[in-house]
Amino acid sequence: MTLTRNLSRLAGALAALALGGCITLLPDTQPAQLYRFTPDPGPLAAASDAGTARTPLIRAGGSFHPAAAGDRILTAEGAEAAYLANARWTQSASVLFDQALVAAFAASSESARLITPGELGRPAFGLRVDVSRFEADYDKGSRAAPEVRIDLHVVVTRLRDQKVVREQSFSVRRRASENRGGAIAEAFREAAAEALGAIVRTADEGVAAGPAA
Repeated sequence: MTLTRNLSRLAGALAALALGGCITLLPDTQPAQLYRFTPDPGPLAAASDAGTARTPLIRAGGSFHPAAAGDRILTAEGAEAAYLANARWTQSASVLFDQALVAAFAASSESARLITPGELGRPAFGLRVDVSRFEADYDKGSRAAPEVRIDLHVVVTRLRDQKVVREQSFSVRRRASENRGGAIAEAFREAAAEALGAIVRTADEGVAAGPAA
């Protein structure tokens, strides 16, 4: 009887030890690597100081694809969508995109200047940017390097009469160098830079085509 009880206690202790081992092993799962596609702060120091001569415009609405707007990196393969494993953006993609857009205008020496809410200045134009796609597409299968795809629609409106002075849609494609988180994030950075450049050019064309006065 004593032997049976002792064996039962030993079995219970071993079970508890095994359970404890499982609990302590859970935190050892691979942590998510963080990425961003915003420019480094350094280059912004060299931005043009001719802001007083530029035409101000302000964000006037816009949207970001809901499934891609968070901090997880959206991928697609045919009709299926999923998030990239063990990889996330440092902030939500929509916030990073807005920050990158502000930085792109700040670094530009062209005619349009983007002002943020609360900033001094009277905007003459409104800028709407709708991002309908922001994903890595596994168009060649799940083992091949995906193609980053960004689709967006840009509208520039003259505020005094709400006239649309420029409207343009863009589709940017950039193939990752390999099927790896860092390479995919780099492809997003390059594609986003091209998309942001297109937005700035569209804003400049709108300002030129529809004088505020």
